Amino acid sequence: MISEEVVIIQSYSLAWPGHASACQGDASGVTIGRGFDMGSRTTAGSRGYLLKAGIAAEKAEKISTGSRLKFCEAEKFVRQHKNEIGEITEAQQLKLFEAVCDEYIIDTKRFYNKYRKPASNSWLDLDQRIKDVFIDMKYQGVLRTGMVRFFSNNDKNDVVRLIKTHSRLKKDDENRQRIKYLLENIK
Repeated sequence: MISEEVVIIQSYSLAWPGHASACQGDASGVTIGRGFDMGSRTTAGSRGYLLKAGIAAEKAEKISTGSRLKFCEAEKFVRQHKNEIGEITEAQQLKLFEAVCDEYIIDTKRFYNKYRKPASNSWLDLDQRIKDVFIDMKYQGVLRTGMVRFFSNNDKNDVVRLIKTHSRLKKDDENRQRIKYLLENIK
């Protein structure tokens, strides 16, 4: 499971995690809650998750119209509809996250198995905190295929080195606290 300690970034209202001035280069979609990105989801799929999270039907319908939007279209949608749609509650964020959590874990395992070297550790043999950080990075959209090798040796220090030497991960760690999480209670 993705640790609550790792997933700390959230948005009560619609968000687009890019920068408006560079929206052409950012493939992020319209996002709400703890990273529920609708950029690759269908309207019906997004609406289903939103309803399952306890969001009122009318609000879920409005939010889900942001599905399949990426780049500048996502940024524009958020700018135009954020205030109109309003916020979701902390409980709804948590329910939404829990509803998609299994989907993300399955996708992350598939990603790891596809890009790991044959002689490296299997997913089942990885330390739980290493798995949590791997899942979080995949969930946040910052994990790249070339990063898998830093996890596949099952060495927390390799993952810490990756985070410290990769500019985006290093900047993200100020909020994500992945290094702290990895090194807590290390033996």
